[in-house]
Amino acid sequence: MRIEDEIQQKDFKDDHRRLVVNLLFTNNWLNQQFIPFFKKLGLTLQQYNVLSIVRGQQPQPVCFGELQERMIDRNSNVTRLVDKLIEKGYVTRDICQANRRMIEVRLTPAGIEKLQQIDAQMPDFYKRFHNLSQEEAVLASNLLDKLRG
Repeated sequence: MRIEDEIQQKDFKDDHRRLVVNLLFTNNWLNQQFIPFFKKLGLTLQQYNVLSIVRGQQPQPVCFGELQERMIDRNSNVTRLVDKLIEKGYVTRDICQANRRMIEVRLTPAGIEKLQQIDAQMPDFYKRFHNLSQEEAVLASNLLDKLRG
């Protein structure tokens, strides 16, 4: 559906303003797709992002600073997210032996199991975004990369 129809606006002053509004609206729409998916799995999108980053570094731990740098939502409170994941038993937090000022985060077996559960459900979830062809998806992604410069 066209952004003009979604937000009931006749037109925009120019195409770049239309693009910005469309991106903001689409970001919100995507979040609304992800929130219930992760909620039924007992996670938030940001918690899943932390788990994914930690998994990507295995068997090495990830320090808080690296988590913050690699988060999709860089405004996330990494300390709070890690605390929640510790409560759920999905990660551990330890002081780095080589540099006692650094905190290291590692996946637990329960965290690995939770990620495997999510991985099994992801293909069905992502099917809702297949209204673009593969070529269109690549083009859209490349254009977004270009927009961010």
